[in-house]
Amino acid sequence: MTRTARFAPLLAAFCWAAAAPLAAQSAAADAFLSGFQISGDYVVEIDGQEQPKAELYYSDRARSFLVRGSALPSPLLISPAAREVQSLDLMKVAVRQDGSIDVLADAVLAPEGAFRVEGDSILFRASGKGFRLKPRPWLLGARTGEQMLDSNPEYRRRAEAYAPDAALVAKLAARPGQVRVLTFFGSWCPHCKKHVPMLIKVGQALADRGWTFDFYGVPSPIAGEPEADKHGVHGVPTAIVFVDGREVGRLPAALWPQPEAGLDQVLAGARAAGAR
Repeated sequence: MTRTARFAPLLAAFCWAAAAPLAAQSAAADAFLSGFQISGDYVVEIDGQEQPKAELYYSDRARSFLVRGSALPSPLLISPAAREVQSLDLMKVAVRQDGSIDVLADAVLAPEGAFRVEGDSILFRASGKGFRLKPRPWLLGARTGEQMLDSNPEYRRRAEAYAPDAALVAKLAARPGQVRVLTFFGSWCPHCKKHVPMLIKVGQALADRGWTFDFYGVPSPIAGEPEADKHGVHGVPTAIVFVDGREVGRLPAALWPQPEAGLDQVLAGARAAGAR
């Protein structure tokens, strides 16, 4: 998947077309401008300077971005339907308990100006400042689970939202031997973004229990990447399970939505093979 292809759906939408707690709000959420989730696809720049504390949200329902942060006088809505950037009162943005954001139905949207798409970036001006939403750089090479979570706020959100099966985790923790799970991922890969944070959460539950979880980021395309070639990895995500240094299997694709079940299945197969 090329970098341009990675952002094509979001860019196509643009081409065609700290907040108050919910309890303090009296109006209902807007039926359209709601369900904004933290997004890690883009980095926010203001006047050429990255803003690591700026928060970027995206709503599938509205097909729009919402930007907020201390460097902004007010939250900004980038809407393909309006074909412009709009600002709104901070008090008209409601944060739900799950961290998602809704714009309240009585919010007044003030026009700030048009945006333009330049390559993979979205550019506009608001409050006299120049803004750029640029694609987050790929995460490459060896990484720990915590580095993965720190690299992208969406990874952390998805990891925190996942609740592994406690009984399966206890079963995995009781397994003898040293188990290592080496996961190849692409930060550009939507399947990785969805499922790898779940595996990170399982790794946290198995910390200090004889398990090691390592992650390795690859580019797109991955053909020719030395570490991937060494392990015979041709697609991502791929999680390789080692027991006492020997590969015993790989996480089945069908079980990525519940990685602890996939790990249990791999280890059960290894035990059965060893008993024969």
